[in-house]
Amino acid sequence: MNIDPSRGDELYAEDVFQVLLEYEISRSIRYPSPLSIIFIEFGASGYGNTERGNASTLFAQALNRHLRSVDIPSGSGNRIKILLPTTAANGLRAVCERLLSVFKNELSSPDGSPVAFSLNLGAVSHPGGKSITREFLLENAALALEQSKLKGPHTFALIA
Repeated sequence: MNIDPSRGDELYAEDVFQVLLEYEISRSIRYPSPLSIIFIEFGASGYGNTERGNASTLFAQALNRHLRSVDIPSGSGNRIKILLPTTAANGLRAVCERLLSVFKNELSSPDGSPVAFSLNLGAVSHPGGKSITREFLLENAALALEQSKLKGPHTFALIA
């Protein structure tokens, strides 16, 4: 796995994410290969209301340390989407489990105070080919996220 530590706290803007999503879908249709998406919603404790942006930055930094260089994270605030090219259901499950493991422990803020995150992940995978659509991926990722929220914090739901 090629992890990209240089990404820091950067996340793609929504419009860039949408362009890259369309590109990856067309590639998955032309050269049938799996494509997956994760929707993440997180909460943070340990930061006050005035420091919520700092929690998002800390979350993005930790997230980027555990993604491949080809993965495409996007979002703002406490909602993140990750597009995972060439990732099938088994790989997607492993990514979800890894992210829950990373964020189950408190992280240290820049001033050294502990920050605890609670996550819900909704994940969807498609094997690729002509039946893959943008709507399938986005609607099912949102549905899976709602299923995860019903199960409680630190959970994921996967639709494959």
